[in-house]
Amino acid sequence: MAARARSNVDHTRLISKSIFVTNFPDNTTSKDLWEVCKGYGTVVDVFIPDRKSKAGKRFAFVRFIKVDNVDRLVGNLCTLWIGRMHLHANVARFDRPPIHSSRPNISTRPAANGASSFASVLKGNPNTFNHIASSPAMVLDDECVVERDLDNFVMGEVKDFSSINNLRVLLSNEGFQHVRLAYLGGLWVMIELTSVQTKMRFMKHVGVASWFSQLCKAQPDFVSRERIVWIDIEGVPLHAWSRPTFSKIGSRWGEVIELEDNKEDCFARKRICIKTKLEDNILEKFKIIVRGKNFVIRAKELFVWSPTFNDNKEVDDYSEDDSVNGAEEINGDISKQMNLDNEKVIEGASDTVFDDKADSLGHEHTQNLSPNEKENS
Repeated sequence: MAARARSNVDHTRLISKSIFVTNFPDNTTSKDLWEVCKGYGTVVDVFIPDRKSKAGKRFAFVRFIKVDNVDRLVGNLCTLWIGRMHLHANVARFDRPPIHSSRPNISTRPAANGASSFASVLKGNPNTFNHIASSPAMVLDDECVVERDLDNFVMGEVKDFSSINNLRVLLSNEGFQHVRLAYLGGLWVMIELTSVQTKMRFMKHVGVASWFSQLCKAQPDFVSRERIVWIDIEGVPLHAWSRPTFSKIGSRWGEVIELEDNKEDCFARKRICIKTKLEDNILEKFKIIVRGKNFVIRAKELFVWSPTFNDNKEVDDYSEDDSVNGAEEINGDISKQMNLDNEKVIEGASDTVFDDKADSLGHEHTQNLSPNEKENS
């Protein structure tokens, strides 16, 4: 009987499709997933491992039979909500261990689409997960550690992405002209102040706080959980080449922040800038449907976005004494120039020769002149 049961299980595995699902509440049970997913197919098994993904989320494998279109099944599952969480689904590239073996059955069949989910197993080498799980972590000893004096440093997460480049100008307007900025990733920046007293005043400043969602002392072990990256998109048809299209594509991985400037002479590729929490580099191929026709989209992560902090050129670094001395020098130069001009006028006047026809005021007598002589005069 045991052999027969094992045979039935193996047969079910051959005719079924295993779907990897994640992003559901921690208190979700196998029965809950079964009830939610059965509306889109015949569910025969739900397995929720005890461990969590490296993103700290629970995940599960839901097995369906009689699946005619696995892409449609995955797309339908991605529309489900469990509580306040939006379910993520993808075709599993590794499976739960079979009954007769303790080793995982890793499928070598490529995924139906390139959606990103658990680690890089679902879009890369099928042995990647086993390698990460079994290989020991790299240990860095003290010679790799850099000791930094962070007493005058503050870390802050800005509220608006567009304010990062202009942060030096904004802080200068709040009264903090002499600051040094460093980008930490995501929406985080590190600010160096001139002293500890200035740092304390900076952290209590109401105007400064209005630009940040949070401010704290600099931490040597800080790493931003978010990344702002540029992604290259190819394969979008001409009649779907629009901002809403690329915004919707970019929302697949995170929040779209910026689009590359439109170029009317290039419709082969488009670069978009997104904020994402994905730890793996984005490298995917997936399908979109436009007016009933399928198109294959290729997405590739290019590089991490980095800001260029603008300077406040309107702030002049000079004291009141310097301005007074400068004004005195300018006034002295003007006085000297006026004296030189007066001397030239006097010297020019002494060389003037008046004839007998000029009166004491310098007016010439023209009443006895002919018309031609008047005109010449």
